[in-house]
Amino acid sequence: MFEGLMGGFANCFEPFNLLLLFLGTFLGLLVGALPGLSSPMAIIILLPVTYSLQPLPALLTMIGVYVGTKLGGSFSAILLRTPGTPAGACTALDGFPMAEKGHSGLALGYATYSSFFGGVTSWIIAVTCIPFISGIALKSSNADIALIAIMGLVMVSAFTRGSMLKGFIGVCIGLLIGSMGMDRTDAIERFTFGSLDLLSGVPFAAALVGLFGFAVVISDLSLMKSTSELVTTKFKIVLPSTLDFLKRWRAWSVGGFFGSIIGAVPGVGADGATWLSYGTVKNNSKNPEDFGKGEPDGVVAPETANNATTGGTMVPMLTLGIPGDASTAIMIGALYLHGLQPGVTLMKTGAEVVYGMLAGLLLAGVFMFVIAMGAIKFFVYVLRQHRSILFPFVMVFATMGAFASYNEYFPVYVAIFLGVFGFIMEERGFPVVTIVLGVILGPIIEYNTRVALQVANADWTTFIDTWPRIIMIGIIAFLVFNEVKQGLLRRKLSKQKL
Repeated sequence: MFEGLMGGFANCFEPFNLLLLFLGTFLGLLVGALPGLSSPMAIIILLPVTYSLQPLPALLTMIGVYVGTKLGGSFSAILLRTPGTPAGACTALDGFPMAEKGHSGLALGYATYSSFFGGVTSWIIAVTCIPFISGIALKSSNADIALIAIMGLVMVSAFTRGSMLKGFIGVCIGLLIGSMGMDRTDAIERFTFGSLDLLSGVPFAAALVGLFGFAVVISDLSLMKSTSELVTTKFKIVLPSTLDFLKRWRAWSVGGFFGSIIGAVPGVGADGATWLSYGTVKNNSKNPEDFGKGEPDGVVAPETANNATTGGTMVPMLTLGIPGDASTAIMIGALYLHGLQPGVTLMKTGAEVVYGMLAGLLLAGVFMFVIAMGAIKFFVYVLRQHRSILFPFVMVFATMGAFASYNEYFPVYVAIFLGVFGFIMEERGFPVVTIVLGVILGPIIEYNTRVALQVANADWTTFIDTWPRIIMIGIIAFLVFNEVKQGLLRRKLSKQKL
């Protein structure tokens, strides 16, 4: 492991790779600071650029964006009370009151310090866990891989916002999209509707661009008319003293723990980690009444958790091929586009890329800290600009990303259709990320299930003939049962209110 990690750092320190990582982090901070834009959208925009790059440089750029957006969202949350990212909403509760009191620089300092600490914490956990989990995963059979993927889909359905039923419907739609095209085993056309373009399936890059690019832009068009005034005209990050930060050990330790752990749970993401950390720190505080009024711990806890999820999400992505959130889902797509197979064999077939990504994750955290300290005035200047300027560029680059995947117009049409479809689904409470995960994991589940049954002579008991498989079946059953129970309880309470 140590030799692989050192090799990863050596690859990252190549001038070209280091430059891309730096630029990606800068772009991430910029995107995160702008309400209406997001990490998945920025990574989607980068897709046409990554086609001409080697796998590692392409993924390092995406990692830089991923890490940068985590802190960038706090800029607008603190200065505008308008979170640049969903996870930044929690930071706004105490960050904005601090700014109103004239401590905007200190609030930004707490956010920067905490984000860096959270990133380092999760990186240590990721580096420790990934080789260990990969070693176990390499011993997995086809039945194990199928159950792991199914468990990932169920967890995503259960933990994403809204009801599990809507999450499950989203997953089923994704599975349907992923099954289109020629069956690789039996050479049978499925859901092609007579189209030759669909024989090879729905273009994966086009699906990502449509669901994460076009859909989000359409959804955020309302922000084009929104205007917000900055709470101050003086912008300078003031870092808290080391002693002061250490005194707030409860806030950053809780944030680091929940961020790293929850980040590894598919579908939960930074949103759940930040609010859980904030609530835990508030409930265990000697002065809970100070929260919401400019309490520094109310900035430290969620910001630590927010960036701590970066390492957590890498664990299931790099070991099992299951994305922890929307951004890592797109990274999995990038791995596919560059000829790498995410999942249990990635550590064996692409160890150089895996260790390079882990090294880049830590370096991106360092770049994030340095860039934020030196370029805060630039980000604030961008915050003052009207957002109507941005969306046309996003649409153009997203279209380029769809076209560049196959160098033809059909993927563009697919992206537009799925963009409109994704917007409609989001408006009705169906998380788009569940659809994407269904597209990604569907073929994995189908292939490994069929192979497992072929090996077992069509004996379905092969999925319960070992203790790990029984445990996974138990987890799936528990999640489904618990969600059904909660749904019935909610329905009962709603009837009582009526």
